[in-house]
Amino acid sequence: MICVDSNTNNHNEGGVDNSTSFNTTTTTTTTATTTGSSSPLGTSVESLTDYITKKNKKKSIKEHQRKKSYFLSTWLFLKILSTVTFIAFFSAVIQVKGLIGDDGILPVSSVLEAKVSSKEINSIWILFIHPTKGMGWSVNDVLHGLCCVGLIFSSLSLFMTTTATYIGIMWFCYYCIVDVGQVFYSYQWDQLLLETLFLAIFFSPFNHFKYDDKPSTPIRYLLKWLLFRLMFGSGLVKLTPIWAGLQAMIYHYETQCIPNVFSWYFHQLPPLYHQFETMMVLAIEILLPPLYFAPRLFRIFASLVTIVFQLGIALTGNYNFFNYLTMGLCVLLLDDAFLLGFFFPGKFKHKLLEIESKRMKSIQQDRQADQRQEFSLSNINSKNLLVPFVFILVGTSSLYNTTRYFQKQTTPLLITRIHSALSLYHLTGTYGLFSHVSVERFEIIIEGSYDGETWSEYEFYYKPGNLSRHPPFVFPGHKPRLDWQMWFAALSKDYRSQPWLIHFMARLLQGTPEVHSLIEYSPFPLDKPPLYIRAQKYKYYFTKWKGGNIDIGVDNDSQWWSRDLVGTFVNSFSLDSLFYKSFILQNNIIKEKEKNNMNN
Repeated sequence: MICVDSNTNNHNEGGVDNSTSFNTTTTTTTTATTTGSSSPLGTSVESLTDYITKKNKKKSIKEHQRKKSYFLSTWLFLKILSTVTFIAFFSAVIQVKGLIGDDGILPVSSVLEAKVSSKEINSIWILFIHPTKGMGWSVNDVLHGLCCVGLIFSSLSLFMTTTATYIGIMWFCYYCIVDVGQVFYSYQWDQLLLETLFLAIFFSPFNHFKYDDKPSTPIRYLLKWLLFRLMFGSGLVKLTPIWAGLQAMIYHYETQCIPNVFSWYFHQLPPLYHQFETMMVLAIEILLPPLYFAPRLFRIFASLVTIVFQLGIALTGNYNFFNYLTMGLCVLLLDDAFLLGFFFPGKFKHKLLEIESKRMKSIQQDRQADQRQEFSLSNINSKNLLVPFVFILVGTSSLYNTTRYFQKQTTPLLITRIHSALSLYHLTGTYGLFSHVSVERFEIIIEGSYDGETWSEYEFYYKPGNLSRHPPFVFPGHKPRLDWQMWFAALSKDYRSQPWLIHFMARLLQGTPEVHSLIEYSPFPLDKPPLYIRAQKYKYYFTKWKGGNIDIGVDNDSQWWSRDLVGTFVNSFSLDSLFYKSFILQNNIIKEKEKNNMNN
């Protein structure tokens, strides 16, 4: 205003009339401000609005792309798989010598000759241990070497870039152990780990894991199909009277293989709660798996419920690595948009977005370079060429396993032949967990004696024995395979269906250090083992909450278990007894017959 007044006064003093000029300028300025065509302020407002609109549109496009992207879930799945594999090898290295080593319960050498002659074993064992055709190494050295190599490459896969080469070596080492593991490595979760590792070879990159690497969609669907078979198969095998009558969970916590402390407390809950639990287990395992193939929100819901379900199983029992491997498979159902929004913390999320921004620029540059590059066979990824064959072969073989749930005997011949060819390498399996729930818990107690009159008990690391010892917590993922086999033996009516048990008891009589390392306490020194040994069968019960004279947690004499003697499972014998000599002779005859049948 001051400037305008000054100019007006000066103009008036000069006798010049500028009213027309002033009005014209005012009108022009007003028009420019209204239209926004020539004013700098109007231009800035319009540009800012366009910028925000374009940015929101770009953000919306990125969010839509993330809902169809599985880079983060693939990365997380591969890290979980590497961790599970590391634990599996670590669990094997501390017990494999006592189980299947040269001086173990079931030595590999006792079955290796028959398997090699029948061509039912990978030839790598011939290369390792054959004295003339191979390197002549001992079985113990080969087993420990396989475990150590598996530990090294699973560590590299965990802390460095997870590549197909690392996972392939991990699969091969574990396959070699399982192939000769006999009864101790014949569990469904060993098969599950091998099948997951094999598929992950074609699901992981060869060299560098970049943000622009697109995970193989066919292999991702095979892994999703594997998760479906595991969960849905576990639900189908539960269609038995005890599960259908909603009674299974009433006995589950007490009769499961290796209970923990939480199992004792959950067992004390009222029957109505256990009936509700049983109903929920059936609903989760039968009704939920089809949602793995449903639209996004249903798929995410099914994945999260399955993860919570597996955490509940791991919390109330000791179930090795299959819980964590199942949760890893569930991660593959979660897209990048969900993981960025709910799972990753703020700083990590910001870092991922920065990486994404840089990678998008490199993707555009790579695409431009690829467009300029001429097509040639050298530009083709050889691993991608194998994906269709893997998808067809593994998918077809898994269909054969699926028909077994419905007890169909009319499987097409082609599918049967494909399955037979792949079954040697444990590439597909039939899954159905916890189908049998016993209403009573039996335990086999091994006892030794010097004179056949006074008997002392052996104590295992994890299986119930001492009534005052609380149910243990097993290291997550670790599987004490001898303790598990003792539980299966206790379910048998006769020791003849569990011949490995006699071998185990004989090793205790021999004072074998490798076998003694599998148990927590021996009442006899290694240099002076017992002369006689026997197995007693007991019925075990969880004690009640403040029931009778037992009050858990009040004093040091509290008991977590009570037991009743059922009878003798294996009569006392010595290494020179007629019973043991007859057993060895009969066992050799059976092996010779099996070898002849395989050769024929």
